[in-house]
Amino acid sequence: MEVGADFRPDDILVLPSDAPNALLTAAKGRHRVVVFEQNQFTFAGLAYDAIDQFPPDRAPTFIAVGQTNARSIRRAYPAAKVEIIPCFADERLFRPEADRVGAVAYSPRKRQSEAKIIQAFFKKVHARHAALPWSEITNLAEREVARALGSSSLFLSLSRFESVGMTPLEAMASGAVCAGFTGIGGREFATDSNGFWAPEDDCEAAADALAEAADLVATGGAPLRQMREAAFETAQQWSYARFVTALEDVWTRLAPEARTHSPQ
Repeated sequence: MEVGADFRPDDILVLPSDAPNALLTAAKGRHRVVVFEQNQFTFAGLAYDAIDQFPPDRAPTFIAVGQTNARSIRRAYPAAKVEIIPCFADERLFRPEADRVGAVAYSPRKRQSEAKIIQAFFKKVHARHAALPWSEITNLAEREVARALGSSSLFLSLSRFESVGMTPLEAMASGAVCAGFTGIGGREFATDSNGFWAPEDDCEAAADALAEAADLVATGGAPLRQMREAAFETAQQWSYARFVTALEDVWTRLAPEARTHSPQ
């Protein structure tokens, strides 16, 4: 919250849960507050003390990005009003590319060490796939990420401490076969039919899962088509279209007075 900001009495303040100073300031004010809570782990680490400063008659409403996220909020604040506006893998951007190649796309930001361990174990133990190129996704614009995922046959998920885990969903929408970690929150969508998932932090299991995925891609046929279809259906459940519908529904409930109508 910007210092000295001038708000109208009927404004609703929407604040991120990782901004404890802004939350503390809002707790002392008189405005309605909506807390956008996109990660239950950073929420616990940063925001509980600030949220506890709100008086009961001004308890904030929460917007969560998924069911796992929402359950965590409700455990910490059983009386809280929690709305869900799901995050989304933007189908307008993430899609298969025509020039897909045999490559492993991966984003190591949250698991630098694990990425190196998995790659080394994969090449050593699953030597039949040692020649597969690896495409690191780091410091890329969103369209470049979409291009990398859409043109790669495989995606190594290195999710960690996620509320949902968007990158695997974006990879699914892009047609890359997923393998690796769910990052906790990804359990909400990860199934045996849409990817090859490993227990958290088990790098050997993640390398083995990636090898299974690579075998599937190499074999092709109906099993590969079925997994890609299941993954695509999963990604559709987290689409931009669903996000827009939920966004409108939630804000119609939270602030019906602010709804505008287009001229007929």
